[in-house]
Amino acid sequence: MDKVITVLRLLPAIVAAVKALEEALPVSGQGKSKLAALREIMVSVDAGVTAIWPMVETAVAAVVGLMNAGKKSEVQP
Repeated sequence: MDKVITVLRLLPAIVAAVKALEEALPVSGQGKSKLAALREIMVSVDAGVTAIWPMVETAVAAVVGLMNAGKKSEVQP
């Protein structure tokens, strides 16, 4: 349960990081590279991130999915 709480506490930072990466690198089709960059950055700050990375990765995927769904709904009339 501690890992769940940790990931939920990280969620605002994860959202901010995903937005920052999307703004800095607005090229589509680079999701894997952006995810790798996020992991490298997080691990360089705290190597303990590797223990929760699978959960962080899932959270990132959920955030990206929601952001992409929002973009699609904005485009459609």
